[in-house]
Amino acid sequence: MREKAQNGVAAIDLAQHVAERDLVVPFTTPELTRAAMRAVDRMGAGLNASVRLVKVQVVPFPLDFDKSPVFVSFLKNQISQLHSDLVMSGEIRLAREFETGLIGTLRRDSVVILASPKRLWRTNNERLAAALRRRGHKVILVSDELAGPGGRFVPAVGQPGEFHRA
Repeated sequence: MREKAQNGVAAIDLAQHVAERDLVVPFTTPELTRAAMRAVDRMGAGLNASVRLVKVQVVPFPLDFDKSPVFVSFLKNQISQLHSDLVMSGEIRLAREFETGLIGTLRRDSVVILASPKRLWRTNNERLAAALRRRGHKVILVSDELAGPGGRFVPAVGQPGEFHRA
């Protein structure tokens, strides 16, 4: 485990692994993160892929930047409860904003996998996916219903900023 701080974001890497495909699953809610992890397991089967589970903990402004409002041991426990069939590592990032913290961990070739419930309105994860696409990142948005056991997923593809539902 190693800690590093740069550009207003502190990170705690729980493991390291380098693979051809960098699949990043942001920890949003336990249920949606599990759905995204199930989709990643199916997508990454047979590929030289690794999964990075990224927990971005927002630290509000009045607090010192290195003082998480949630115990780091609790955040580590949240990450350790999720498993993947692929090589998986966990990362905790302290940031002032969720999107900024997540973008700070993405590589040029990273693929972000998010799960979102079906709603008549755009969810937070759908807005996050659109914002990441506008910045040129590859994002796959899966429905949490379709990412369940035996379900299928339809990757959301298109131009950055375009929105597609599974």
